[in-house]
Amino acid sequence: MVRKKIGFFQKFLAEVGKRLMWWRAEKMDLYVLALMARETVIKYREILNGDLQQAANTLKEQFASSARTYLQSFMSQLKLIVSKDLNDMQFMSEISLYSILGPDYRKFFSNIRYVSADDPSNPEKLHKFVTIVPKCVLCSSIQDLKVEEYKDTGYGEIIANALGSLLELIFDYIELPYTVEVKETRCFMRGSPYGEVVMFLHEKKK
Repeated sequence: MVRKKIGFFQKFLAEVGKRLMWWRAEKMDLYVLALMARETVIKYREILNGDLQQAANTLKEQFASSARTYLQSFMSQLKLIVSKDLNDMQFMSEISLYSILGPDYRKFFSNIRYVSADDPSNPEKLHKFVTIVPKCVLCSSIQDLKVEEYKDTGYGEIIANALGSLLELIFDYIELPYTVEVKETRCFMRGSPYGEVVMFLHEKKK
């Protein structure tokens, strides 16, 4: 049975467990990941008659699907620290990111915060999670990206969609009826000093 709220003891176990999970995890080279994304988009663009936007969208969809499959293996370990309280999702997300990317995850995703649908500062009136991206996994290590071409494609959403997939996996497990829509609202390539990703929660249609 899924608990309503994560308690102090579960948080303590999670703080210890995340370090063990990271120690045991297969480490990924983020430069290689960024290079693969760039080369895959270029290849898709060739196949799709030069349509860069469609190429980026295709990779977003495939990466989200692959990330969901990859992250399934973490769910058995996360089951001890999940709850139905959306306010706990920040903690659950940060534990998950540490387990996958290690302590350096804050270089790429920081200040994950939950904004409720009834918050006066929330114009969309949808539950949402907002995260700041201090450093972009995809564009910070690749020096020859053509900024003018890529800046309006939502290229950074390729990685952000993986975080959206993680949230959906958790929602499926705790039986909350939400799908996740990921939007990149700030981007380095569009001149912002930092990136920003918003994950909107939409109720599933019955």
